Amino acid sequence: MATAITTSIEKADRDDFSPCTIEFGADVEKEINHFLERHINARLQQLRNIHTSTLPKWKRIAEGRPLQKSRSFPFEGASNLVHQTAGEAIDDLAARVLQLTWMTSPIVLYRYFTEAVEQKIAEAYAKRAKTLIQFMDYAAYDPRELNLYPRENKWWYDGAVCGRSWVIVAPESRIESVHIGYAEGSKKAEFEKKTLYEGPKVINADYEDILYDPDVKVFEETDPLFRRCTLTQAKIRERVFKGTYRKADAEKVLEQPDQPNEVKQREKQKKGITTDTSNDRTMSTWEIYECYFSWWHNDRKFRLIAWYHLKTRRILNCVYNFIPDNQIPILETRLTVDGRGFPDILEHYQEEISTAKNQRNDTITVSMWGINTVDPNNKNLGPNFRLAPNVFLPVKKDQFMHYDVGNAAFAGLSLENEQAMIMQAKERAGVGPAMSGAGAGGTNKKGQYSAMGTLSVMQDGNSRNDHRTSDFRHSHVALMSLLTDFYGFLGLGRKGSTFGLDDKILEQALEDYLSRKMRIPTRAASASLNREISKQSQIILNQAHSAYVKEISSQLQALMNETLPIEYREWLLGVVKAKTMLMQQIFKDFQVSDNPAEYVPDIQYEIKKPEGAPNGSPQAGPQPTPINAMATALQGPGEGGIPLLGGGMGGPAGGPPR
Repeated sequence: MATAITTSIEKADRDDFSPCTIEFGADVEKEINHFLERHINARLQQLRNIHTSTLPKWKRIAEGRPLQKSRSFPFEGASNLVHQTAGEAIDDLAARVLQLTWMTSPIVLYRYFTEAVEQKIAEAYAKRAKTLIQFMDYAAYDPRELNLYPRENKWWYDGAVCGRSWVIVAPESRIESVHIGYAEGSKKAEFEKKTLYEGPKVINADYEDILYDPDVKVFEETDPLFRRCTLTQAKIRERVFKGTYRKADAEKVLEQPDQPNEVKQREKQKKGITTDTSNDRTMSTWEIYECYFSWWHNDRKFRLIAWYHLKTRRILNCVYNFIPDNQIPILETRLTVDGRGFPDILEHYQEEISTAKNQRNDTITVSMWGINTVDPNNKNLGPNFRLAPNVFLPVKKDQFMHYDVGNAAFAGLSLENEQAMIMQAKERAGVGPAMSGAGAGGTNKKGQYSAMGTLSVMQDGNSRNDHRTSDFRHSHVALMSLLTDFYGFLGLGRKGSTFGLDDKILEQALEDYLSRKMRIPTRAASASLNREISKQSQIILNQAHSAYVKEISSQLQALMNETLPIEYREWLLGVVKAKTMLMQQIFKDFQVSDNPAEYVPDIQYEIKKPEGAPNGSPQAGPQPTPINAMATALQGPGEGGIPLLGGGMGGPAGGPPR
């Protein structure tokens, strides 16, 4: 959606991209209106307890705020600290996932899962995939394009707090008039209509603004699904300006603003932010529900998107789902399978540790200062007397006595118990230290390859820590997949050339992605996705590939020698093709390419049998040479290729003469 603000609803040029409004008739739209009203009210009632009670408690625990502002027991102003158990786990996990995702480039990988028939097609596939990888990598980092880092940071932080969180991908087009100077010979300003941005936009959603069905196990199966959008008057007029909302319906909605959101207003009050906008229409807001639902009409199932205002019971617009494959542009990530966040998991641990910490602090305070006692008949004692450490009162002689209370050893015991509690909480959270171990496979002195290093990393990483981070990393793959779809159907507008890429190749890659020839491989928990490990592995693979080329070249030369027996040449051709398939499989296992023919081309050579020769044996030309001499001509000893057979031919100890 555009960000330009207008002061009135006027006629304006619309963008090239415009969703298609449904054409089911007035009666069907009235049915849709009643359907949306019932389900929105039902979903609000279903989630009311979570939004008004549970969610504020989760946020309090995550922020480390005490339940009471001050404590008056065992004395006024007693220790009221909160150990940041949940906060530490949230920050640690969010930072770790961000590091795993954003520390290395590229931000995402694309692979063709369809096998290329010819070498040229494989090369074209590889070039398209690399071009798309570069474009999405640049777009994800660029603050003027997707700017994904702060979006995913907020997404994963909220997921660790609430157990689940959402982002929305929406098409946006910012077309504004830009001042370019003055007309020649006058002071009249000149403007140019310029597209500031056109493409997908990632929006973080608050937990209370997504009205999901908590009884549905898979979020994508929620039907209907609602997203609450709190809009100002300017934003509603802007959407009318862009053609998203109908003008007549928007005018009716603007007459009745909504009250401030109950949950968000309570959060502002807790933070000391109080605003009174009851008499100020400028600051009024409207809650528009963006609805994603299915609808049967004339024995056909449609996926629709509608914008609904609950207070006026009015549909602002209803269009067909314009996203490829009828996808829902709301993506969910979860911390756990059942959607529990760290504040919910660690609530009692944090309370126990905080209680132990406060008790130790209070014990130390009382032990240091002691307790003073006075004569209860002292006239200077007021009715509001309160016990506090080391309070001195104006009393007469022999009416005041001081007592030392407690034992200093208690503080040490309490500290040991607190440390044990903290370790138990970390074990329950499943956010342990970063994994250690060897970084990758290697070769020994004999040139033999070993993958035990990589195996050690994968074994060491096979923990709840990987389980915690895997869902976040999988959600990153889902987000990049949806963004690629948006770029595919919205068009690029020559964005590739701005990043130094070929627009034509990039458009072909996006077309292949929309047709599902190309996909993003999802291997969230695999240690082999680590780019540093991949670099080391590719260096080793390069050596193996060089040896393969040398060996196969030698064998192909032997295949072209028509003086050799046809049976031997056919067997040797089978060996060459088998080794080629083996090397292609190695390249695929190393995750260099899903089309290994790009690096290891198929052997197209075929043996031509002489015409009229029985069993394929030649009838003319030189006579076949002995097998040992033939092997000698192919390869010297110790140089790889075909091994020598049997004894030598002229050397005193066998083998070729030197």
